[in-house]
Amino acid sequence: MNVEIPEPIAQLLPRDPESRARSVVEGLVIGACTAGVISRGRAFELLGLNHWTGEAFFRQRGVFLNYDTEEFKQDIRA
Repeated sequence: MNVEIPEPIAQLLPRDPESRARSVVEGLVIGACTAGVISRGRAFELLGLNHWTGEAFFRQRGVFLNYDTEEFKQDIRA
């Protein structure tokens, strides 16, 4: 499958084709996860990361858990 990438965006990506492909896949997976299309666990799986490596990967990219007070209270009750 080939996808056209507009030149201004392509200039932001690595030049090496393998690194470029990985960067695009990472962006798509992160986007799908933050949009609620896939779970965080599924995102890690698609990226070939275990839980802790996946959490570090997301944290380095500024993608944090959307964990509100009500979810925290539910976790404490459980």
